[in-house]
Amino acid sequence: MKFSIITPTYKRKEKLTRAVASLIAQTYKDWEMIIINDSPQDTSYIDFASSINDARIHYHVNDYNRGKNFSCNFALDKVSADSQWIIFLDDDDYFAPDTLAILHNLILLHSEKKWFVTNRALTNGKPLTQFPHDEHVYSYAWNYLILRRLKGDATHCIETKLITHTHSRFSRFVKQGEEWFFFFQIGLYTKMYYIDHNSTITDGYDMESGLNFRKRSFRDRYEAILKLTYEGIAKKIIRPSFIIYILIRCIRLVVQ
Repeated sequence: MKFSIITPTYKRKEKLTRAVASLIAQTYKDWEMIIINDSPQDTSYIDFASSINDARIHYHVNDYNRGKNFSCNFALDKVSADSQWIIFLDDDDYFAPDTLAILHNLILLHSEKKWFVTNRALTNGKPLTQFPHDEHVYSYAWNYLILRRLKGDATHCIETKLITHTHSRFSRFVKQGEEWFFFFQIGLYTKMYYIDHNSTITDGYDMESGLNFRKRSFRDRYEAILKLTYEGIAKKIIRPSFIIYILIRCIRLVVQ
């Protein structure tokens, strides 16, 4: 069972090195890592590129800063033919030592599931993922986007074949953020299966660099809604849940 780990990176070479080390240290060894460097002018990555000595790690550099969404889509097109599961790992996060082993066992135990979700947690063990622990199966659109029963970032492990067959991709018209657009597409075909395990570890948000997209102006947020609506129509993924969520976004835009 092969896992493909997708990691876009932007000007965080030192933390990326930690993420790579956490993957190499996994107790489960059948994996590949696809790294997309979206900061080609950052010379600190020269040392990183020359230090890669593991054939399971595939390193690519964008020709210019294209954004996280482009990088994720590029990486999805680069997964190996024998890849069975895809996990997204931010460059400033890292895996707990047993993450892949836990996911491997979950997949064997629940072979009919195609989308597993576990916790993203702080270094002190506090989960940032807020899911009810008395349930396991959730609709992404209704439970996460609309009803907001589920909150916080999470670790997502999705069957490669599902992503390939549904042609699910991150937004092409929004440079970074709006990951929901990708997960919404996956959610049209399957539900999430949640397990309470701290799989991805983070130091916390970097408000100076990592989350600038969350401090967008009214105009930026308005344009993002228009772009995502247009892209949803183009991809033919408009459903009642999509329309409701876009309307919620519009209302929040006006009242905030």
